[in-house]
Amino acid sequence: MACVIAIATFVGFAPSYYLAPMFGAKPMSTLLHLHGLAFTGWILLYLTQTGLIAAGRADIHRIVGVVASALGLVMVPLGVATAIITKQVAAANHLPPQGPPLIFPLGAIFTFAVLVGTALMLRKRAAWHKRLMLLGTAAILTTPLARITRFTHIGLAPAIGGIVLTDVLLTALVIYDIRSRGKLHPATLWGGGFFVATQALRILLNAAPAWQAFAKSLTG
Repeated sequence: MACVIAIATFVGFAPSYYLAPMFGAKPMSTLLHLHGLAFTGWILLYLTQTGLIAAGRADIHRIVGVVASALGLVMVPLGVATAIITKQVAAANHLPPQGPPLIFPLGAIFTFAVLVGTALMLRKRAAWHKRLMLLGTAAILTTPLARITRFTHIGLAPAIGGIVLTDVLLTALVIYDIRSRGKLHPATLWGGGFFVATQALRILLNAAPAWQAFAKSLTG
């Protein structure tokens, strides 16, 4: 699934980032470039880490894991700052709101932080670690998948489409567990339950006047 995640990331961000000159995309701010580099770095590290385990190189996997842990720590505040500041800049310049409602990127980075943080604490329990890392990485895949939803016109709002498509990865994990174990692994049950619960919470909060007022106070 690491390859699927990497491909989805490239396809989702190709028009605005990876192949921006070919699509005539507008220049990006330094903050967005940093965010893009960090996000890309995480996806590449995740792909590398899964490859190392498949090759039986757990020793190198552990060394690279130190770098991944540090990058994960950076991504959380960077993701929050990017989500808020992007909307602040749009509001200050009287532009239409940029990207999905604030709760969706904030919810994604919160889910990423909790699942990846738990995965790192359980790194000596391989079955837990790999499932939680997958779910944590899938959480931040909502952004490129939302963009894919938008330019493929599949009939869903981009933010909702991103959520629905990430659930395909969760479904694949569920199928893998049932076929290989005959039942769900506890990490899939609890991690997947948290994954879906935060998705539902994002949708509910987005419609709540109290949250809308709070988000407005953050973004202007």
